[in-house]
Amino acid sequence: MRDQIKRLEELQRYDAQIQELTNALKAIPAKLEASQSDFARVEALLENERAQLAESQRYYSEQKSQLQTDESTASGAKHKLSLAKNSKEYVAAQREMEQTRESVQNREQEIAKLIEAVEAKEKLLAERAAELEVLRKSLDKDADVARKKMSELEGKIAVIKVDRDKAATGIKPDVLKRYGAIRMRRGLAVTTVRNGTCQGCNMNVPPQLFNVLQRGNSIETCPYCHRIVYWENLMKDEPAATSS
Repeated sequence: MRDQIKRLEELQRYDAQIQELTNALKAIPAKLEASQSDFARVEALLENERAQLAESQRYYSEQKSQLQTDESTASGAKHKLSLAKNSKEYVAAQREMEQTRESVQNREQEIAKLIEAVEAKEKLLAERAAELEVLRKSLDKDADVARKKMSELEGKIAVIKVDRDKAATGIKPDVLKRYGAIRMRRGLAVTTVRNGTCQGCNMNVPPQLFNVLQRGNSIETCPYCHRIVYWENLMKDEPAATSS
């Protein structure tokens, strides 16, 4: 059974390598997806700010149009003032002209503030758009690197799987099946017993089982974690046993 244990250990090493590389392979798209999600969120924020800018620009156009109306009204009031025939008409025209003049002044101040705000927003959005473009290019570059890395990992996994399948051919079908079932449940399927203690679960195996393991004539499992176990010194004892 030493040969079977050796092959199982070898198989487990291959499986561990494959698992490690597979985890690394899975992590790459997950990382890219997270970066792309962050990018999409920033892009959405930028689009929202652009929409706000468009609303400010629309409001500016409205105010500008209204200013023209106010100026026209002020001009009309001034004309009425020049045509006033009595004090009553004069006072009314004077009041109207003052009101429209105040409205024009307020509107002009509002427009001036809008122009300043719109220009500042346009400058800020231009800067953020440039930063976003740099980020986009960086993501594209990262994606290219990721694809190469994934291809490299897939190649390594394929090579190891070939060696793994070769190692599996020397294992008895029933033992291989048991190994596969344990590995699916436990991850680590084969471990040693050191000083009577299973190194998989750190439980002391029954003395009778420990004696069986020392003989090394059968494939045994730990009664607690159900992993395939063998005596730690079994492989060390092999050369001496062969020479004797």
